[in-house]
Amino acid sequence: MNVVSEIHAAFDVRQAVEDVAELAALDRFQASDGIQEAAEYVAERAERAGLDDVRLHRFPADGGRHWWSFRAPHSWTPVRAAIDDVVRYPEQPFALASGSAPTPPGGVLARVAPLTDVIARPPAIQGAGSPAPAVRGAGSPAPAVRGAGSSASAVQGADLPVLAVHDSDLPVPVAVEQAARAGAFGLVTGRLPGPGRVELPPGSGLVAFSVTPEQAAELLRRGTVRVEVETHARAAMPVVTGLLPGAEADEVLLSAHLCHPRPSVNDNASGAAALLGVARALAGRRGRRGVRFVWGPEFTGMAAYLHDVAGRPPAAAVNVDMAGQDQRRCGGPLIVERSPDHLPGFVNALAEHVVAALPQAARSYSGAVACDTWAWRATPFVGASDHSLLVDASVGCPTVTLGHWPDRFNHSAADTLDKLDPAELRRTATVAGACAAVLAGMAGERDELEGIAVDWAAARLLECRGGAPALLRHRTAVALGALDGFEALFGPGDGTARAWLTGLADHVALVPRKPAEGDEAAEGDKLVERAEAAVTPVLCRTWEGPFNLRGLAEAASADGRAWLERQASLARARSYALILALAHGVDGRRDRAAVAAYAEHASGLPVPQDFADEFLAVLVEAGWAKEG
Repeated sequence: MNVVSEIHAAFDVRQAVEDVAELAALDRFQASDGIQEAAEYVAERAERAGLDDVRLHRFPADGGRHWWSFRAPHSWTPVRAAIDDVVRYPEQPFALASGSAPTPPGGVLARVAPLTDVIARPPAIQGAGSPAPAVRGAGSPAPAVRGAGSSASAVQGADLPVLAVHDSDLPVPVAVEQAARAGAFGLVTGRLPGPGRVELPPGSGLVAFSVTPEQAAELLRRGTVRVEVETHARAAMPVVTGLLPGAEADEVLLSAHLCHPRPSVNDNASGAAALLGVARALAGRRGRRGVRFVWGPEFTGMAAYLHDVAGRPPAAAVNVDMAGQDQRRCGGPLIVERSPDHLPGFVNALAEHVVAALPQAARSYSGAVACDTWAWRATPFVGASDHSLLVDASVGCPTVTLGHWPDRFNHSAADTLDKLDPAELRRTATVAGACAAVLAGMAGERDELEGIAVDWAAARLLECRGGAPALLRHRTAVALGALDGFEALFGPGDGTARAWLTGLADHVALVPRKPAEGDEAAEGDKLVERAEAAVTPVLCRTWEGPFNLRGLAEAASADGRAWLERQASLARARSYALILALAHGVDGRRDRAAVAAYAEHASGLPVPQDFADEFLAVLVEAGWAKEG
């Protein structure tokens, strides 16, 4: 496809790296001065790139407004913070946890103690009869902190508020909760490499810091420290949009989240800059569909855009999240995360074809084969970014996400400019731009594009050779869904491609089945057997808008929330992928067993039956689904 090499050549690498650096210099919390400045920068650059209808939308950040189940963030801008002369923000990025409560002027004198001691002896540490800090609601004043204004010489340790130091293998969110329950006024963790990101629940009334192990040890050695935190809550939540107009009203969407603490170069200053570069590379092109660009806070920004701004769902989308990793340093390949199996569309096939067509830097010894040292993989849908909203049945927009994983520096202060590979940024942006150009009708001939869809669909079917019949049935639906997605964009064909794919599925079914191996295969067979056994009532979704795990946690009972938190602490990414796959399976046609079987086929992961049953019970109990 010529469009791939054309956009690769047109992408301005120098300008894109400059954009990354400008954005990485800002603390881009979801509703803060920093993300507001970043949004203004992006809007100005988008106009300069040639986009039309560039707008900077500002949404209330009061923690009370909802877009479906997505709650607006609380406005929170950190100004400065310090623990004695040991820890200082903003000099030390990521040091101050987002959502930390401000201290009174002059700070708070606090006693430093290991968290295990605080949990074991809260009255002695906190002070006789001293209550735990109250959780603040939206707009509540900062909590009064005991010990403000005390002098070190007059201090009795037990009379001071406690700054607990995380000294166990408890996950950080659990450590925060334990510290609050024990009456501590704050937490310090030195257990996140980087140091890494810490987020406090809105209105917790706590302060928290992420520091190096050496800093944590020094605070314990000192025993008594002064803690100062200054913040304000004046900023709104910004979302930037812009358009390359098309001949018709339909649009293709390109999105990149703009948030995260400074520097967060790859997650996601690189994605935001990649989209600016795509806008420059596509300038002057016009297709049947417009190309809409969206930058905003992750999840909440996309929810606000879809709910309040977008007139109709996009025809297809590419989300760019973590675009420029140096693969050798960061540790992971370029990932094409597919649109989920209930909505494969044409975008899966197209994105994987475009990646394979990227210009290669070298050739094999004889020159017969193009080759390079970078790597890429296509993976099943997970949904840990803005594409999760777009692919939900309530929106129905087939979407791929371009990113990188694993990344050993993700969500840490070590996600710096030296981890950015300009060539990788260019490759990722080229994939996004070429996909947008084809989906918008700016490039590509119908026969060539149909061939891309058929090749991708056939590959999914051939992966089922010797596999379980239920998996082949699932994949046949996915394969034909890809063809349906293509025809929805480019018009119906003559039936030849559909007949060929159906025939291929029949041939694959004739291949003798391989013996099942291991416990996971046996578990999968049990799920299928259960799904094909006696029919039980189907599950229907009753939640509004795109599925939102945080929204479900708010709606769930205490036991339901505890179950969700326990799964996240055991295997956060895996449980998240399974939960979204199960939620996607709730479509008014499947019963519980069939939902679990769908989730296993779609996620590529074994689904323990007890996990599926317990999650679906949480969903029903919360009023987000019903049987019948």
